[in-house]
Amino acid sequence: NRISELDEKQIKKILETHSTEKVISMASAQEKILKQRKRSRRVAGNAKANFDLWGEEEDGVGGGGGDGTKKRKMTKPAATKLIPVKSGVAAAGGTAPIEFKSVSKKSLRKDIQQPAELSNKQLKMRQMLKEKARKSVQVELAQPGQSYRPDEEQHQDAIGEALSIELRRKEAIEYGDAPIGGGKMSDETMALLVHSSDEESSDSDDDDEDGDNETSSASVTAVKRKEKLTRSERNKQKRVKALKVALDEKKRVKKLLNSLQDAKRISKEIRKEEAERIARKEEINALKEDQKSKPLGINLIEKISQLDPIHAPALPVALTEELKDGSLRTVKPKGSLLTDRMESMISRKMANRKSLSKKRVVHGKRRMKGGKGREFLLA
Repeated sequence: NRISELDEKQIKKILETHSTEKVISMASAQEKILKQRKRSRRVAGNAKANFDLWGEEEDGVGGGGGDGTKKRKMTKPAATKLIPVKSGVAAAGGTAPIEFKSVSKKSLRKDIQQPAELSNKQLKMRQMLKEKARKSVQVELAQPGQSYRPDEEQHQDAIGEALSIELRRKEAIEYGDAPIGGGKMSDETMALLVHSSDEESSDSDDDDEDGDNETSSASVTAVKRKEKLTRSERNKQKRVKALKVALDEKKRVKKLLNSLQDAKRISKEIRKEEAERIARKEEINALKEDQKSKPLGINLIEKISQLDPIHAPALPVALTEELKDGSLRTVKPKGSLLTDRMESMISRKMANRKSLSKKRVVHGKRRMKGGKGREFLLA
């Protein structure tokens, strides 16, 4: 059989590129493949898969017959796993929220270098926030005067602090129960209420009298014609106007000279006010820094009594009569562990405080809920 010119060119190219032995081996290998293809038949159960359907690789591998040839391409879903991860978004309560993500199993392997979860910018920001974060005390230590066998002076100090909290609570309750305005009207209001009727009657009588006088005067009084001024009178008016203008100009110049003389005094006052303002600002900044330097989670009951004196818990300290025996078995328990832990979490910004001043929407407008004591907060 005669071959085509294209085949002849390809054969010459192969002979020039490879040696004689290499060409013979290539020809025998191709002849063997052709014979194998002619013998292969599609018999049920004879095909074998050369890939793992549930493996970790994501790329599809072609399956074929037992001879290992590719018959068709099959795609399979990537092997994934559901794991909890940090979302990276700061919550309102200060906790670290998590979210569930579906990741590939290959990304969980420890022998393969994985990409960073957070960028360098996020890592720097977290490091900066960590350095600037205020210190906190998880569990506040009790005062020495709160012991079941305390020192007398320390015990009196603790009782005095508890008494101040109760007095603050009493004042808040009395303020909430007191009527608006102190329960009585001022002297000015009483005077208005007492003399209102007399004034109205006198006003009505005066109006009637004025009306009669106006009608009588309107009927009698005639319109007087303006007289013509002489030349001397007109010149006199001009001289008076010119004198008035000159006096006004003289006053303006005098005022300007006085203001120039007072410039030093005014500038001195301005410098003094500016120095006072700068000193006040520095004092405020120092107080803020001092407040930031104090750790969170200390003096909980004292801070709560300042925010909400009515609902603030009492300081857990025993009275002198309850400590006569000096035994731990006879001491009555004080305070609440749940309240202490909750207030500690609120102070450390791990939980939010409930507010009584709630807002409600009425016909599309926001309105404050009425009632006394809404300026206080509740946990």
